[in-house]
Amino acid sequence: MGEARQKMLDKLAKLEGEGLWLVAESHAEGELLRRLRAQGEVVSPCRGVYARAESYRAATCRIRAYRLIRALGRARPTWVFCCYSAAVMHGLQVPYALLDKVHVISTGNDGAEGRIARHDMHAEGGEVASIFGVRVTSLRKTLIDCLCASTFSQGLPIADSALHWGLVGKEEMIGWLHEDGRRRRGVRQARETAAWADGRSENGGESVARATMIELGFEVPELQVELFDPMEPNNPKRGDFGWRLNDGRWIIGELDGLEKYRGRGGAAGAVDAAIRAMARERRREAHINLTNATVVRFSMDEVRDTSYFERLLASAGVPRRLEPSVRIGT
Repeated sequence: MGEARQKMLDKLAKLEGEGLWLVAESHAEGELLRRLRAQGEVVSPCRGVYARAESYRAATCRIRAYRLIRALGRARPTWVFCCYSAAVMHGLQVPYALLDKVHVISTGNDGAEGRIARHDMHAEGGEVASIFGVRVTSLRKTLIDCLCASTFSQGLPIADSALHWGLVGKEEMIGWLHEDGRRRRGVRQARETAAWADGRSENGGESVARATMIELGFEVPELQVELFDPMEPNNPKRGDFGWRLNDGRWIIGELDGLEKYRGRGGAAGAVDAAIRAMARERRREAHINLTNATVVRFSMDEVRDTSYFERLLASAGVPRRLEPSVRIGT
């Protein structure tokens, strides 16, 4: 099995470099992959689909979903991927919690089979696009489907990223919902989400945090706020979120992510890189404090703990909206 094993692992590695997992092409190949899976060298994210265990564990949820969709699309060229799976292929920021299924159009078998969620819908002509050889619903249909199916905090990253990457303008997106969303379940929420969308949001985590701030009734923050740095006048410092108070002072909100502290190059190199990254962050924050701004830091776990997050922002002095009773998610 030694030579066959190495050839299979090489094939898996080659496909990973192309942005794919492997779909078994024959009974013999499937048997070998199942043996490798039993030995812990290979995992199967979906029936008939395989990846090297080490590579799969190292990949983010988004990369896992992308490679799985592409692998299935190559193996099933007649499939049309829709909803959140189509959004991934369009490059939109889909929350990880929505990536547990692969969404495909099926007019003959509504329901779910393992990781495959089948949707009884139609997509014809201009409603179908091809991305890297994978057939997906058009950006217009994908956005409408996703925003109608998701909550406010789930949908805002999707809408924000469509604006951020210049795939659609805000008024155009609102127009799509007005024209195609009539009498659709969830369209009221979809329109609310589109109304709050802002392309200045740089990643999905920032969008989720902002959605939570809005739902809790706080004033909508300015995004990517630049502050004059008295220590480095030619190098202004930027914060993820900012609220300008009546006296001119700023409250700066910073979303902490592990990626900015995660190093590369082995254990020792990773620790050293993480220490340097944290030192840079502390120096940047110290310079922001010299402007008399208040800096409040929070993680995604703290954002999800809405009771804690509300107390944190309130204690920092973040102002409330004059009309905090705006209804989200209805």
